[in-house]
Amino acid sequence: MIHGGLSDLFDLLRVQRERGDTHIGGHVGGGRSRVYGGQFLGQGLMAALDDTDGAAARSLQSLYLRPGSTDVPLRYTATSMADDFIAVSAFQDEQAQRCLFSMDVRLGEPACAPAIPMPEVPPPQACVSREEGIGNLERNTDSTWAVLDSPFDYRFVENIWAEDFRAPAHHVWFRARDLDGEPCSEPQSLQQAALAYFSDDNIMDNALFPHGWHNCWSNLQTASLDHSVWFHADIDLGSWLLFAQDSPVAAHGRGMTRGLFYRPDGVLVATAYQEILMR
Repeated sequence: MIHGGLSDLFDLLRVQRERGDTHIGGHVGGGRSRVYGGQFLGQGLMAALDDTDGAAARSLQSLYLRPGSTDVPLRYTATSMADDFIAVSAFQDEQAQRCLFSMDVRLGEPACAPAIPMPEVPPPQACVSREEGIGNLERNTDSTWAVLDSPFDYRFVENIWAEDFRAPAHHVWFRARDLDGEPCSEPQSLQQAALAYFSDDNIMDNALFPHGWHNCWSNLQTASLDHSVWFHADIDLGSWLLFAQDSPVAAHGRGMTRGLFYRPDGVLVATAYQEILMR
């Protein structure tokens, strides 16, 4: 998660066409030892949608293959495989010999939303902000939890910072911090990319909570292995969205995590799944 406002995030996610089907994505130097997975998702999606006449995505399925360096720009190739199917690959070497990330993007109308009602949770104003929750925890600059000036305002339903919190699930309200509740006027494609970027921020934690997540980083090796998102309805980053998450299973060095994004009126706007390495 980057420092700054929503405009800084949009600047990071927008990619520039270099030549043919190759695009260059910005990079965030320093702080993290490897590229944040959400950056691959957001920039890769923007590369896929660059030549689609304003079309938005129906879904994306991606694989994290190798870690990327935060000090080198990313190159994305976006190849049309069919009218509604685009294959994306990310590289950092000029010869494109070592693929870091791959993604398949489907275009078209939003995917049918499953009939899962929005959980009954307190409103954002009654929940705990990230600033309150972190409190006196050690600030690890390699962790997204250290970023208090991110583009998003977070409100946590559960007190995940409590030493005895072990549930493999939690709920987070979020919205763009600098819009102050005003609607976001950017195209749906860019807001989809920003939502995909956000979806990698705390979904992994659900598999770690049973182990005491803020005390287990020195004992566990973790990494995102794959990530998929389905879009069901229009997104407005200026309004509160609820990210309801859980981890249904963790075994054999892997953890499966999933999350549902709801508007305040109960409409499901997106679904995310991620498998992680944890050993």
